[in-house]
Amino acid sequence: MTRAQRFTRPFEAIFHILLACLMLAPLLTPFSARADQSVWTLDGDSNGIAIYTRQLPGNPLKDFKGVMEINAPIKQVVATLADVSTMHEWFFLLREARFLQGQGPNDAYVYMAINGIWPVRSRDVVAHVKVRQDPDTLAIYVDVESKDGILPPQAEHVRMPNLKSSWTLRPLSATRTAVELEGHGDPGGAIPMGLANMVVTTIPRQSMDKMRQYVMKSNYVDPEKLYAQSPPLRQLGRRLVFPS
Repeated sequence: MTRAQRFTRPFEAIFHILLACLMLAPLLTPFSARADQSVWTLDGDSNGIAIYTRQLPGNPLKDFKGVMEINAPIKQVVATLADVSTMHEWFFLLREARFLQGQGPNDAYVYMAINGIWPVRSRDVVAHVKVRQDPDTLAIYVDVESKDGILPPQAEHVRMPNLKSSWTLRPLSATRTAVELEGHGDPGGAIPMGLANMVVTTIPRQSMDKMRQYVMKSNYVDPEKLYAQSPPLRQLGRRLVFPS
């Protein structure tokens, strides 16, 4: 197997890395509007986290993009995101994230439930996750899109009809990683406009800030400890090639 093939080959466990990142787009514009590449506007930049939004023509809700850099190697960031059992501790509004099914390591379906903010009911979504890695830069890209027909609607949640988002990790050096989150979707049901557009920036800002703190936990500073507890994560660690 060539070096390029090893980098681009689907990673059997990597879909777990972004189970919760899908939550970043629950209250955004319909993904069909993505073709209109309107200009991003800086909404705020504080503590090293920049949040951008854009208002697409004909859509009342905003798209978002969050950008930050972390003083940690990409392997450490991957380990933090892969530890799904702790995501509810740092990811804003996340209630549940679990694997449903998949045809292969690069063809997975996951279920997410998101807590509502009064008076809005909780939301849920089933999403199709596809992963790719650039063979030259080693950047990891995850593309996520909602999918019907996998799991019936749950009575306690409003099912999101449309969701599309992306998560990118780029190694800047052996000890520094760039993180970018972008998303948009249709939350379904009635949502007060002011609350919806507030959450568009609150979710990425709070989640990214807390995730950056979690990266520094001992289990992630030495990912081998985490990998030793889980065969899928151990396989992930063996397949990925990180900058040295």
